[in-house]
Amino acid sequence: MPKFRSALLASLLFISTALPAATYANVEGTVEAENSTVQIPQNTINQNTRSVDNNVVQEELAAGEKDAAQKDASQNPAVVQPEEQISTAKPAQPKAETAPAKPAQPKAETAPAKPAQPKAETAPEKPAQPEAETTPEKPAATEEKQDSSESTEQPTTKPGQNDTTEQPDKEQQTAVHLTVKQKLADVPNNFWAKNEVMQLVEMGVIGGYPDAEFRPNLNINRGQAANLFKGALKLPEAAYQAKFSDVSSKSSFLQGVFSTYNAGIFGGKPDGRFGVSDALTREQMATTLVRAFSLKDTGEELTFKDWNKISESHRENVKILAQHRITTGREDGSFDPKATVNRVTFSVMLHRALVATNKIEKNEYTVQAADVSTNYKLNRTEMNFTQVTSDTNPLYLRSTAPISFKGTSTETYGVAKDTTYNYAVGNQGATVKVTIRTLENGDDFVFTNLTNKGNSNLTVDLFHKATNVTNYRLYRYDRFPIEKNVNDVFGYDSSSYPTGLLRIMSNEKLATDRMVGQAYRSKQLTQSYKDTGGTSYMRDLQTEYEAYSHAWLGEDLFSFYTLASNGNDIIDTWYMDSNERLFKTDENMNGWMLETALNYKKRNNWYTAEGPYNKMATTTEPMPKSYQGFGRNLLLVKEDRALVLYKEQGDRYFANLVKNSFISLDKFKGNEPYWKTEVTSTYLKSLYGITAPFIDTRFNEQIALFYYNSGADFNIPKYKEPLRNYADLLVSRKEAGHVIKVADDAYYISDYFPVNQQVTTHASMNHLLGGMNILLLAYKEFQDPKYVETAASVSRALQLEKNKWIRTNGDIWYRVNAKGEFAGTDYQHLTLEDLINAYKYWKDADPSQLPVFEEMIISKANYLSVNRFGYTMKIKNGLEEIGMSEYLPEGQLYTDAL
Repeated sequence: MPKFRSALLASLLFISTALPAATYANVEGTVEAENSTVQIPQNTINQNTRSVDNNVVQEELAAGEKDAAQKDASQNPAVVQPEEQISTAKPAQPKAETAPAKPAQPKAETAPAKPAQPKAETAPEKPAQPEAETTPEKPAATEEKQDSSESTEQPTTKPGQNDTTEQPDKEQQTAVHLTVKQKLADVPNNFWAKNEVMQLVEMGVIGGYPDAEFRPNLNINRGQAANLFKGALKLPEAAYQAKFSDVSSKSSFLQGVFSTYNAGIFGGKPDGRFGVSDALTREQMATTLVRAFSLKDTGEELTFKDWNKISESHRENVKILAQHRITTGREDGSFDPKATVNRVTFSVMLHRALVATNKIEKNEYTVQAADVSTNYKLNRTEMNFTQVTSDTNPLYLRSTAPISFKGTSTETYGVAKDTTYNYAVGNQGATVKVTIRTLENGDDFVFTNLTNKGNSNLTVDLFHKATNVTNYRLYRYDRFPIEKNVNDVFGYDSSSYPTGLLRIMSNEKLATDRMVGQAYRSKQLTQSYKDTGGTSYMRDLQTEYEAYSHAWLGEDLFSFYTLASNGNDIIDTWYMDSNERLFKTDENMNGWMLETALNYKKRNNWYTAEGPYNKMATTTEPMPKSYQGFGRNLLLVKEDRALVLYKEQGDRYFANLVKNSFISLDKFKGNEPYWKTEVTSTYLKSLYGITAPFIDTRFNEQIALFYYNSGADFNIPKYKEPLRNYADLLVSRKEAGHVIKVADDAYYISDYFPVNQQVTTHASMNHLLGGMNILLLAYKEFQDPKYVETAASVSRALQLEKNKWIRTNGDIWYRVNAKGEFAGTDYQHLTLEDLINAYKYWKDADPSQLPVFEEMIISKANYLSVNRFGYTMKIKNGLEEIGMSEYLPEGQLYTDAL
């Protein structure tokens, strides 16, 4: 590492101690160094009380009770939603990145009222005719019957209000005290029902959703209640019966339904359904609990002030439940029989019944707070979940909108295989693509794209659970601040760098090194040209934001990647996974992060499955008013700097970037023999009327060299073909009319070849040198004389017009047009690098060509020295190689050529 770089790195690392830094949590849950994580606030978590009759994933249960997939594995093995949970409610549109609402406080509740004679005005109503139902085949139990009024009466629980107001009975048995790590994100230490929920969790009776949230205030349906009864009572396995129209042989509720049916706890509906998605009311809950635990009437007379509102078929069971102190009613003395039951209410009642019947002893828990990132947010509402992958620790998608699987596609490259999972989200044309690019070394790139064609906000989270995590650390890029000039309207780049490297440890061994990218919200821009039939493509970057958040719950680390759409936009995010260290040393990692901060405009940060996006010059179109137009710049698609660092340091991260760049280049080119630029240059358009697509000689030269020089090292198939194809294209330019003639046997090849137009553009010094060098390399590789003959024609033109190219100040003119007019300021370093390469190639092919290049090298190098414009390592090494190191320009060393 150069001395200046080491010194700058050391100083910035010292300064960064005052900045947001890496997270390092140990086994005990403490946080060391600068901590960007926080503990989940210890307040009561309330969820919106909504019906659970839409297609959400079933909560996790004990082994043997976990959900089956909705569809056959051959159709979609990853979808989680049970097919019985059919959506009937329009999903709420998520708000974009809003803070969680302040949780409501649960109402206190009192014990059931003592026996009293009802007042005349509250005399029981004449019960309506109960709904007929089928009964379980076991004769000892009958299915609960509902009054007809039950189907029309609205629950008394308001949305967002905590339904459970049942307070623990005052006559408590002595409990066992346990200290456990927080396992559910919304069940902290001060959650009012933590003891009941945690004990059921520890027993394996109930669990959280795939994102580790319990969602206590979501309503519970009959199918879910059946599953919980089976787990709590350890009911025997039950075979499938073609008995209920809403329970298939692949249903996630199959075991719960038929085991509880056989046990006489639940029966069926008159219409032939079990009613798996029907919400459970409080009076129905009372009946099923009495049946499940064989509770008997103790003879104690109890009543509630709304006794007359309890369905006649449930009154006795409500009384029995109260006699056993499993229910205590509302604080106002009512039972509220028609209110739907939420998850926490049912859990509490189920737990009390287990304790009351001496099936378990009550435990009390101290819940150690989880570590979560500062931007972690609970999702209290109903969510739809879809399992994306089927490995041990799968990826999931979640959203408030329905998620529908649309198929999987695969594509194989020389160094990787892409597997793309396609989904439709919501009903306004939004789609999600999750592309997992698996490299031959086992590492993965994961690219996620949300394209929302609708006008409404939409949020989709990709998330992953790492198990057996003993510690983790997030090394953040923002330890190295980027200095930006916000007043530079045209040059300002609103992008920055990735979030950081997440290191996950298991039993003090590396489990995962993950480079986590940011999220990019953009709009697709296109401009079509009727006269040429071409189209120019660009993205209008709306914002870059941190997509990543995490929660460490127990020994599970949940990583979330949030794609938040504002409507009519595209959201991209990415990360790279490896089970090996991505950097050999922390110095290498920090050095790269510092380098990226210093050169963020020339480093790829916005990766997609189709290639990286970078800020385009303001002389391109269609450019948005914000000037934040981003596109796929072919010179940056190839990872030149990563290749250099890989060869110098051997870091896995850079090897993966290089492999990924070959795939991006392959996808960009498609079936064409060369690479065509997809963005229109307004500069070329104004000069020659050229629009996208067109062939840029410099881009194709650099890509051909990238393949040729590194393809063999990375096992790229046919890595020499881009060199041959481009050399053939250059040879054909004279016949195509894309040359500027100097003499019969001397000409310059123009810089740009329009695809749909017949135009001869200018020739710039760096382009024509690059093309000539490609021809000489192709001759060396393939021994075809046409390559060296074409290169000699370019060299002869330079010899004839050498004095026109060299300016009075010693610099080189940038370009010459078809009229022979020279103009433009040349690149500082790039052309000198090309002149040195030309000298080396001609020294092997034909030394008689050397004098012109020697003279131009000396002139350009002296110009740089006089102005102290410095040099690059390519210039330094190249001058040494050709024996001209005395001409090394004065000034500083640059990492990238200017």
